[in-house]
Amino acid sequence: MGDTFEPHVCLGCETAGGSVTERGLPFGPLCEACWTGVQNTIDNKQALDEGATATPPPSPSTCRDCELDQDRYESGYGRWVLLEPRYAPPAYSVPVGHRWIVRADGRAVNVGDAALPRGAVCRIPHRLVCPCGARLPDDTPRALVVLRDLNRAVVARVFPHDGPPATGTG
Repeated sequence: MGDTFEPHVCLGCETAGGSVTERGLPFGPLCEACWTGVQNTIDNKQALDEGATATPPPSPSTCRDCELDQDRYESGYGRWVLLEPRYAPPAYSVPVGHRWIVRADGRAVNVGDAALPRGAVCRIPHRLVCPCGARLPDDTPRALVVLRDLNRAVVARVFPHDGPPATGTG
C-alpha cells in the first residue's frame, strides 16, 4: 500500500512519464518541451517589459528607431538589450526598472528594485532616452531628459532633412 509509483502527467500536453518532472508551484509537472515553452514565454515577457528586444549579433548594434549606435549586451536570460553608451549614472538617480549592470561575464542584468551599494553606478537602456521613444513621464530625472535631448540633436545632425528615420518606442 502506498508503494505504487504513479507517473507524473504533464499539465501542458497530458503526456505521462518520460521527461515529465515536477517543476514546483505554480507550474506543477511539465514535460521538457512544455517547460521550455513556459520559460520562453516568461523570458519573452520580461524582455518586452525591460526593453531587451535588440537584434543579436552579427546585426549592427544600432537602435532600429533612431539608428544611433549603442552598446549591445546579452541579458541574463538570453535576450539582447541596447544600453546607452558612455553613460553610467549613479544608480539612485535612475528610475527603478531601468537600472542595468554589466556582470563580469559580459551579460547585462536589470537589477529591478534591488538595493545597490552606496555609490553604485548603473547603465540605462537606450529606449529610455531614444529620441523616437514615447513621451517621458513628468517625474523623469532631469539628466535623462537632457540625454534624450542630446540624442535628438545627434539624430538631427546625422539626418538633417528627414529627422529621425522612424518613430516608435526606442
